[in-house]
Amino acid sequence: LMQDNPVAVVIWSRFFFHVVVTFIFLGARGSYGFLRANRPGLQAIRGGFLLGATGTMYFAISLMPLADATAIQFIAPVLVTALSVPILGESVGIRPWAAVVVGFIGILLIVHPGFGQLQWASLLPILTAICLSLYLIMTRIMRSMDSAATTTFYSTATGLVVLSAMLPFFWDTPSALSWLLMTVLGSAGATGHYLMIRGYSLASASVLAPFSYFHLLASMSISLVVFGDVPDAWMLSGTALVIGSGLYVWFRASLVQKKT
Repeated sequence: LMQDNPVAVVIWSRFFFHVVVTFIFLGARGSYGFLRANRPGLQAIRGGFLLGATGTMYFAISLMPLADATAIQFIAPVLVTALSVPILGESVGIRPWAAVVVGFIGILLIVHPGFGQLQWASLLPILTAICLSLYLIMTRIMRSMDSAATTTFYSTATGLVVLSAMLPFFWDTPSALSWLLMTVLGSAGATGHYLMIRGYSLASASVLAPFSYFHLLASMSISLVVFGDVPDAWMLSGTALVIGSGLYVWFRASLVQKKT
């Protein structure tokens, strides 16, 4: 889509069709109570972080290989550990902090600034990870403030309002094929969010968390097969460290959860 359309238009379509599909799905139950939020301000902030994560990631993959951008943004689970200390007041031991350091070493290997020019595009998925980690922390803070349906709807509704207000400044009418692909894009996003929420309603986070790394494996496969981006040794080594640090943080968290 971004080969034929402005990136901002593609991002807008992602939010627009996601909101449409979510609204139809939630409204099919016969109630529109999900439109009422107890904490609309916090919902807007949370939605803003998701908009930031989506926007920076889309711009990133328009400038660099999909696999590289995805691998870098997977530092987010480790960042949640680091940011939970000042934001949530949680206590983090030396071992999780060591995992944070290892994760950042992995990012440096993927970017390898000492062995070539550090492209500014590599900063975009790092911003994605920061926004995503703040989005996840906000999700944790708000889990008892609004229903899951309300939070699901406002996740993308906030971004849609912001992007629609800016639409006249970047609009370029898409082709019929682009409209079709945009519909698929937003629908796939909405379906993915629903399946994730459904999964977490059936199993604990400690069980499901490691499966998120299939996202990274899928992105690497698509990047190679569809776009012909062959990962180099730096990228593979860095990705291994990022995954390892993230899995270790998950493992430590699951142990703590079992003890409590």
